[in-house]
Amino acid sequence: MNLIEVSGLKKGFSGQDVLTDVSFTVKRGDVIAVIGPSGAGKSTMLRCLIDLEKVDGGSIVVEGEPFVTDGVYPPAAKVRAITAKMGMVFQSFNLFPHLSVRKNLTMPLVKTQGVAREEADARAMSILGKVGLQDKVDAMPSTLSGGQKQRVAIARALMLNPDIMLFDEPTSALDPQLTAEVLGVMRKLAEEGMTMVVVTHEMSFARDVANKILFMCDGEIVESGPPEEVFGNPKDRRMAEFFGNVS
Repeated sequence: MNLIEVSGLKKGFSGQDVLTDVSFTVKRGDVIAVIGPSGAGKSTMLRCLIDLEKVDGGSIVVEGEPFVTDGVYPPAAKVRAITAKMGMVFQSFNLFPHLSVRKNLTMPLVKTQGVAREEADARAMSILGKVGLQDKVDAMPSTLSGGQKQRVAIARALMLNPDIMLFDEPTSALDPQLTAEVLGVMRKLAEEGMTMVVVTHEMSFARDVANKILFMCDGEIVESGPPEEVFGNPKDRRMAEFFGNVS
């Protein structure tokens, strides 16, 4: 089943085209790595999927429900219901600095979904166990390492029980040791069957964990396919040059 269907996506800023014609599908259980040079439109594409940016044209269907059709959105309540199926993890963590780890995780459930505090606390402890941070439940974000902050950010996204997880370069601000911590959590999620779309520069993750690669350049998907095919036999000159620079 296709959880996401994207066709002809277009987006520009101040008259500058960022996405020109992006089309792809995401099946249940897919781990899709979106790679390519800086400025290719990767993060913008991801933000369009979860309504952090409005598209200028094209269509997106999420779990069979039209999210945007030829650039036209349904009513706001419908948009919120569809985007609630997705969780997103950002490069810069985006934790609330004045709230403890516990409150960063539980507040969205308690405030927006009316979940009882005790139930939210229990879920937070369970998910912090999954990312190896139960002992940090009452810590403040300022006391955490970058890797710990990103694992908390992943846990917060998981609190809402999303069907699809979106990651926007989640390790780009981390040193190699902390990167390994975060990628370890993401590998575990993949093994558990979580559907994931990951914008990344971590080629080892793309090769070893993803089942599909999307290579973006100049606002479009230049090539896509299984990692062994894309990495082993790049057909586009820009892709071959990119791999030559990053491998």
